Amino acid sequence: MIANHDREFALVKKDAIYTISPTGELERIPCEPYSNELLLQQLIADYPELLAGDLIDPDAPPRWFLVSSETGIPDNNESHDRWAMDHLLIDQWGRPTFVEVKRSTDTRIRREVVGQMLDYAANALAYWPSDRIRGLAVETAGSAEGLSRALFEFLGGEVEQGSYNDVIEAFWASVHRHLANGEVRLLFVADQIPTELRRIIEFLNEHMPAIEVLGIEIRQYQGESIKALVPRVVGQTEYARQSKPGNTPRSKLTREEFLARCSNVSRQVFEIILDESGSHRIFPSWGTTGFSLRVQRPCGTWTSFAYAVLPDQYKDDHAHLQVYLGNFTLAEDASLVRSRLLKAAPFTQSGQYTLDLPLDFFNSDHAAKFLPILWDIAATLERNPAREPEA
Repeated sequence: MIANHDREFALVKKDAIYTISPTGELERIPCEPYSNELLLQQLIADYPELLAGDLIDPDAPPRWFLVSSETGIPDNNESHDRWAMDHLLIDQWGRPTFVEVKRSTDTRIRREVVGQMLDYAANALAYWPSDRIRGLAVETAGSAEGLSRALFEFLGGEVEQGSYNDVIEAFWASVHRHLANGEVRLLFVADQIPTELRRIIEFLNEHMPAIEVLGIEIRQYQGESIKALVPRVVGQTEYARQSKPGNTPRSKLTREEFLARCSNVSRQVFEIILDESGSHRIFPSWGTTGFSLRVQRPCGTWTSFAYAVLPDQYKDDHAHLQVYLGNFTLAEDASLVRSRLLKAAPFTQSGQYTLDLPLDFFNSDHAAKFLPILWDIAATLERNPAREPEA
């Protein structure tokens, strides 16, 4: 095996690309190994696009947002972090992406790195709290508002006016759902992926339906006047790509489509919400996995404060109602509403500002206890000016 690896590495060293100068001269640019692993790690942090989303899926290329580097992962609920993953990224659909970087000269790249990455994935899915990724991203950005602005720009900002909070909260809800469902992406990155690792990547990618497992080779070519970085994807097959959970945006749901996919119990509650919301000047905004409830603030912007999510977005197969309390101008208003909701129904905290309730246990009689609180939230937000992002 080692001899085979040495032969492969020798072939890579002979690899080259060619450029033609404006004067017509041909220049051979040889492949050069990275002098150390940190250089390749830093390149990915600075230029996540090197991970070649257009090669991973030409029809719907993933783009990358860096959450954190040297990301800590524990091995039980009470321990400190045991491992440090090189990079944690998320794509534009909210799918977490774990990145581990090795140089081809590191003997661990052949098999040990596979166990290392599976440790990361298994323990992150088991022991990270639901808001862990968001917290890491806030630390990297320096502030929650700084993160929101960066994410809004990353997601394109091509949304209807006044829906800043909608975009951000819907995105984090998507991240949470992907993590809860075990839908993550594992990327092994190196200047060269050896044959042994390539076979393992292909096997895992075809036999792990929820998890995408890929290798990314990023070769470095160094000439007298140019440096080029050339990525290549290893382990992707058409069968594997088509078998993974869809990442691409779907068309927006209609009321009829949404209710048809709910249980009899949750359908009762959602019908009441949709029927009565208009009389409280609350307007549903439909998305691909549910709808949000929005009100218009005194300044004219629209703010979402609750989200209805279809059953198939969660492992427990229940429809959920999520209430977001981060839009209140006064902290005491948010605290009061949180207390009222917790007394009215068994909401659970699923994020710093978010309360979550699985609705399939609560019929219209139960809903009568917490729906008036939603109407009160809307009335309060209608009176209070929207928070502006901090400079």
